[in-house]
Amino acid sequence: MEKKSERRPITLAASLAGLRLIGAGAVLGLALTVPAAPAQADPPRPPATTQDTVEES
Repeated sequence: MEKKSERRPITLAASLAGLRLIGAGAVLGLALTVPAAPAQADPPRPPATTQDTVEES
């Protein structure tokens, strides 16, 4: 006796929806990782001067 593996047919709409979900996850992952690298590489900025708030007489 041979057992046949039950294979359910997958519709084209379901497979495309899965691919879209995988693609969205990949884009989200890249969007979260790419901006983090340059932000850490920036040197610390000196505090802003307060020349604009000094009143001139």
